[in-house]
Amino acid sequence: MTPPLRQAMSSHDEVVWLTTVRSSLQSATMDEGRSRICPMRILPPDILSEIFSMVCLGDYSLKIYRSRPFSKESLMSSPTLVLTQVCSYWRYLAFSLPLLWSSLSIESRHLYGRPALTSLILAYISRSGNVPLKFYLKTDGDAPGAELLVFDALLEHASRWKEAILHISLPWLLHANTRLGSRLFPGSLYFPKLELLVLSVQHASRSDLVLMYLPHQIIQSSPKLKLFHGLGYDFCFNARGFRSTYGGHSLVTKLVLYRFKGRSLGHLLARFPNLRTCSIGGFQLSEDVHIDIGLEENMPIYTSKITHLSHAAPWDMFQRGAWKFLRVPNLTSLDLHHRDYSLTELSWLLCQSESSLCEVKLYNFPAVEMIKFLSSHPSVLHLSVHVDGELGSLHQLTTGLTMRTNDWPIVPHLLSFELSWNDWRYKRLRDFNTITLQTGIRDAICGMVESRCAIPRGKTHPGLQRLSLRIRDGDFLEFDPLYKMIRHELSSVPDFVFDTFPSPLSCFPFRS
Repeated sequence: MTPPLRQAMSSHDEVVWLTTVRSSLQSATMDEGRSRICPMRILPPDILSEIFSMVCLGDYSLKIYRSRPFSKESLMSSPTLVLTQVCSYWRYLAFSLPLLWSSLSIESRHLYGRPALTSLILAYISRSGNVPLKFYLKTDGDAPGAELLVFDALLEHASRWKEAILHISLPWLLHANTRLGSRLFPGSLYFPKLELLVLSVQHASRSDLVLMYLPHQIIQSSPKLKLFHGLGYDFCFNARGFRSTYGGHSLVTKLVLYRFKGRSLGHLLARFPNLRTCSIGGFQLSEDVHIDIGLEENMPIYTSKITHLSHAAPWDMFQRGAWKFLRVPNLTSLDLHHRDYSLTELSWLLCQSESSLCEVKLYNFPAVEMIKFLSSHPSVLHLSVHVDGELGSLHQLTTGLTMRTNDWPIVPHLLSFELSWNDWRYKRLRDFNTITLQTGIRDAICGMVESRCAIPRGKTHPGLQRLSLRIRDGDFLEFDPLYKMIRHELSSVPDFVFDTFPSPLSCFPFRS
């Protein structure tokens, strides 16, 4: 190759290289220009920070979970990390906002053998600075090393907890008690920002002393606590009488317990003077109740401010004596599951308290007992009944609710009635009298509705306005023809709504 040709080729390569560099610079300049004029780029930092907060704090800013129930596949969701990867400016802004790193949802099983994931969670907690923490933690079995690092980091920042949902096993709780026990003394206020606490303990021993003391110590150390859920263990007090309260500073308005063990529910509610909603799985009379025998005449009556009371666990029950030493004059909403106990004692409490019940939900009580209970509380406006039993009992209920001229009406001001009935004994596919049976059910239900809509209506007595219905047989097949029969029968009733609701196990919203 001649020198002139070699020089020409070298010059050509240099021109190509310079052209490539210029194109790259032009492209980068254009990208930067577009970035600078982007509407998101020209927003002030405070507005952009507010947008980041809305994006990251809708759920959890870091979420480690399984892809579907019973799956071993792990998934991670982190809108905060996504924002940091957009550009250097967004990354700088995200790092300067500790609020974006302050909410975590972790299932500990996904941390096993993944030290990088553990380091990421620890970095999240570190970057959250001093802002309140919101987290969900679900653990399994014992407490191995990698998972324990995350738990220890959360315990170290317990003074920053604002919302804590803990589904842990007993070894984890014992570890927490070891780390926190010396700091939870009366008046310590070690959880000054805690507003919501769910403490669910798996495979807990009822006799474990930690479960007798630690939940109370946490409540006593949380002056801002508003919601407490204690699940998987008995909640109990050792103190006698109503004196050992959490004090007037207690702000707890909602209490959910697996079971309370003590002298009465009055002894429980007295500890929470601002309580409005109470949901309890069951009540067990304390084993040391004999200590107070002979003092019952001198025990005070506690007047609670609760407005909603729920028996949350259909597998548990309330032993006799649950409703002693208590009055609930503000109670308007009642939700009860049947478990071999009578409504008589509770009905007596409501009458003594002069409660004006508005909403009542009853699950699997005998029809006769429900009618007797409702006859003592005429103020009920919204009634929901769910029963697994023989369809013959349906006639007892509808007949009892039918208004007659010569009888004292039961719940005369009833506005809405929701009825879910599963007859697990009856198989309609084997019955040759299906039409006859459905006609009888239609006549019973429509007769009850028409009797209540026939009364003169006014502003104070508008009459029944809504019926929601679901009836299924033992094959879990619905009586669709029955719905059509009832709808046709009630179509002539003015200003009346008939519908069917989707699930017998759902929570039915009441409408006034």
